[in-house]
Amino acid sequence: MTRIYGLIELLSNVIAVLIPQYISIPVLDEENNRKWEAFLANNNLASIAMVFAFLVPTIVCIVYSARIFKSDEKIVKNVAEIPSVFSLSSVIGWNLYYFIEIPFVIYARAQFGIYIKAILISSWAFAFFSGMTAWTLSYLAIEILNRTVLLPKVFPEGHISRSGFSFRPSFKHLMIFCFIVSSVFPVVILLSSYISVQINNGLEIHGGVIFVSILLMVIAFVITNGLSRLILNPLKNLTEASKRIQQGDYKSRVGIVTSDELGDLADSFNDMADSLAEKEFMRDTFGKIVDPEVRDYLMKEKNTAGFTGLGGETREVTVLFCDIRSFTAMSENMEAAEVVSLLNKYFTALGKCITRHHGIINKYIGDAIMAIFGAPVKSENSAKEAFEASLDMRKALIEVNKEFEKDGLPEVRFGIGIHTGPVFAGTIGAANRMEYTVIGDTVNTASRLESLCKTYKTDLLISEAAAERIRDESDMLTFLADAEIRGKTGTMKIFTTK
Repeated sequence: MTRIYGLIELLSNVIAVLIPQYISIPVLDEENNRKWEAFLANNNLASIAMVFAFLVPTIVCIVYSARIFKSDEKIVKNVAEIPSVFSLSSVIGWNLYYFIEIPFVIYARAQFGIYIKAILISSWAFAFFSGMTAWTLSYLAIEILNRTVLLPKVFPEGHISRSGFSFRPSFKHLMIFCFIVSSVFPVVILLSSYISVQINNGLEIHGGVIFVSILLMVIAFVITNGLSRLILNPLKNLTEASKRIQQGDYKSRVGIVTSDELGDLADSFNDMADSLAEKEFMRDTFGKIVDPEVRDYLMKEKNTAGFTGLGGETREVTVLFCDIRSFTAMSENMEAAEVVSLLNKYFTALGKCITRHHGIINKYIGDAIMAIFGAPVKSENSAKEAFEASLDMRKALIEVNKEFEKDGLPEVRFGIGIHTGPVFAGTIGAANRMEYTVIGDTVNTASRLESLCKTYKTDLLISEAAAERIRDESDMLTFLADAEIRGKTGTMKIFTTK
């Protein structure tokens, strides 16, 4: 691609040379100009300067290409700068062309008595016009090709960042450059040619021509500036609205004040914002039905190649069961609305303790809570997190009971069972309705431990497997008994804490 870009650069400079040749830069002193041309005819100054005007951009382009294509990181960082750097090299080359001429002009003055002011102005105008023409033509051509071919391959998902200093001009600057090349240069050349002819023939300069020329440039600038604003202002509004949406403000909308392509873009943007707001509402609602971590896990997995919905993996987790003691007897003397209100406050308070320690509430079973630590997000020590959550749940229950007492609701007591072991963690169910859960003997054991809280008259029982992983809090644990677990052969050491 860089070879093609280099060819575009070369053709742009050739055009920049040919145009002034056919539209000669006017001079106000033809006698000195003839002497200067005679001087140029006797040496190779013009050829040498022209070689530099072409050679310098070529060297800059070759060196820059070799530097940025050393690694993928450099390509990503610099590929968007290629049009600016390549085209800017033309300006450097044509500036050198002008500065190379200066000492020769001074020499010609000393040898032939040439009045150099007009020569220097004419030479500067030629270099400036050629440089700006080559810059504009090459930049537009290379930028179009870069955006069409190279950038989509390097940045398939977009996100081209402006890191550090950037040579890339804004759209507003491009409009100004195009205005200069397409309007200012032609008018200035034609006007100066007219003035040069009038002066060299001893004719009076018509002020109306100058006024009209200036007026045409002003009108062209106003049109360019107005067109730039018509395009940039809606784009600025779209950018600001998109940033607000990125920050979570899905109510942001763009005012539609036109029926052209920008109006269609604004309509599409507003429709997209409505769709995003609806999806965020669904995502938020989904996160209230299932644990947010499960929601994020499922949504992430859905975007993974090969995801089929059902299935999972075997991993080690800690399961916590929490059940209200004598809930059936307690609820018999309460209205249904009071039962729901009590459970909602109770579940809310205990749920915060669980999520605070990176657990997820897998399901509510009547008045019981089944929580998982270590799935779907893996944990370094799921048993420790479950243990710390249970201690917080004790404190939270004290505060909840204080509120219940104020509201005339009965005091609540619970039992907690914690066990660590392997489970199958994943989504189960039908193809059109599924849930994320964990299955295995570990789940059953945690449930049995919670039931044994009644037998051992405690609110917390921890299995030996979980206790072994709670190293930092081992001094807080008290061995309780070698308990028989229903459905399992042998006994299991169980622990509790005050």
